Amino acid sequence: MRIAPAALAAVTAGALLAASVGVGATAAADTDGDRDTISKSLVGLESALEGAGLSARSERDASPAGSAEHVSPVSADVLPTVQIDGVVWAQEVVGDVVYVGGDFTTARPAGAAPGTQGVARTNLLAYDLRTGNLIQGWAPRVNGEVKDLAASPDGSRLYAVGRFTSINGATRYRAAAFNTATGALTGFRPSVNAVVNAVDVHGGTVYLGGAFSSVNNQQRARVAAVDASTGGTTRPFTANVADRSVQDLLASPNGNQVIIAGNFTKVNGSQNPGYGLARLNASTGAMLPMPVNQVVRNAGQYAAILSLASDGEYFYGTGYHWDKKGSTEGSFAASWETGGLVWLEDCHGDTYSIVPFHGAVFTASHKHNCATSGGFPQTNPKTFYRATATTRTVEGENVADDLYGRPDNPGTPRPEFLNWYPHFSAGSYTGQNQGPWDVTAAGDYLLYGGEFTRVNNRPQQGLARFAVREVAPNQDGPRLGGANFRLSLQSSQAGRVKATWPSNHDRDDKTLTYSLYRGTTSNEPIHVRERTGSFWQGETMSYTDTEARPGTTQRYIVVARDPWGNAAWSQWADITVSGG
Repeated sequence: MRIAPAALAAVTAGALLAASVGVGATAAADTDGDRDTISKSLVGLESALEGAGLSARSERDASPAGSAEHVSPVSADVLPTVQIDGVVWAQEVVGDVVYVGGDFTTARPAGAAPGTQGVARTNLLAYDLRTGNLIQGWAPRVNGEVKDLAASPDGSRLYAVGRFTSINGATRYRAAAFNTATGALTGFRPSVNAVVNAVDVHGGTVYLGGAFSSVNNQQRARVAAVDASTGGTTRPFTANVADRSVQDLLASPNGNQVIIAGNFTKVNGSQNPGYGLARLNASTGAMLPMPVNQVVRNAGQYAAILSLASDGEYFYGTGYHWDKKGSTEGSFAASWETGGLVWLEDCHGDTYSIVPFHGAVFTASHKHNCATSGGFPQTNPKTFYRATATTRTVEGENVADDLYGRPDNPGTPRPEFLNWYPHFSAGSYTGQNQGPWDVTAAGDYLLYGGEFTRVNNRPQQGLARFAVREVAPNQDGPRLGGANFRLSLQSSQAGRVKATWPSNHDRDDKTLTYSLYRGTTSNEPIHVRERTGSFWQGETMSYTDTEARPGTTQRYIVVARDPWGNAAWSQWADITVSGG
């Protein structure tokens, strides 16, 4: 079974550019802010608190105290990882090694600025899953971009496909295989006459998808199968994909089915199924029932199903469309057994890649409106959330997007959004103003690749790692601090002070604890409460202190803490209590 889903194989640059910016979307400014910067600005405040007997930072727990429903299994802390100077289209994990394919020329260590400490890596590299460090000896030279990667069942081979025609000086027409241990080129050399966007392996068969019309001089319309050893034997598997291209494909765990996805409009003469999605017999290419295609219908010049992934029971997909030319821009889950829809995450904002991981489902996208699926609403100007997560389970129904009139799917089952919102910047390498294009996972780690240059407002280009809670630093805390977390005071009755403050929010924890302190001599807060809510579910919070001494001047401060002990502080606020 394949570990990593295929990366986006770009639709024509013009079509995808139209999809990403043609409806008025612009690259979101990096306005999320860096929590460390906020913390540094409050160093003096915390020192004063500690000097007065108040703890500025509570001791971090080994595990969160309490939990809200649907907690993200992954922390939003971005971990040090090797960087690249272009774009990542694909990632594949074998053991503790992450293999990366794309369009780039150099790699550099985490923390290194662009143009410094670079070493040559031409469109392929490998790094250590646990440390993020580049593996020095694995450096094939590929003369064109790598669009997708897949490992052999025993992990000894890495299959790569794309636009290349030469590797290490040897001819390879858009498909090749490497020894995973050494990087040496193997004898796998099918001849494919046009770009290959996707590859998957099951048993002794390699499946290819793209925009080609022949493989090994035999007619094959955009999808084909060859032997896994040399690639020289073209299997009988044949499906007539009528037009455009296959963007991704996926063999079922038992090897008897192959799902293909793309912007094609007909397969084996059928448009339902066959419109951007088809479910095929893995031996013959004959069409199998696929009821999900009655709901998820993206194809043609301005729409596509872009990626696929599997967890054994379900297969998952993502889509995009522009100018209302498709049915969904979000993600979906469907049954391997029946081909029927399980759920549809019906956000607006193109979704490029998906992976199930630790009971949740993570995507790479530029989502800007998820109100149709119980998530965040759209802002003006648009705010993009390029990495999000949902439950794997059905938790409600989608609703209509009456405000903007975009295609939607009211009444269909949907998952629930998890509170997981790391911030990715948009990149400029492809000219399409996107951030992550690919997501995969293995072991304890969730891995993103793309053209982004910053993650959580820290420099990190092209590759990013996140870890499950048990091994992550868990240091990413509440986002608002200082003047952005303003405490207001009012005293209109003798001995009473009403304190008011906005709710805070956190990238990876939905439940926060708020502590209100009075004065500078007590270690105990005068009020403590928990609140559960994501960033768009804000409210004004308040507490009335009835024990303030009339006629005195009192100081107050409010602190928001996540379950791991990370804290954000308001500024001190002073007031003279009524009733002297």
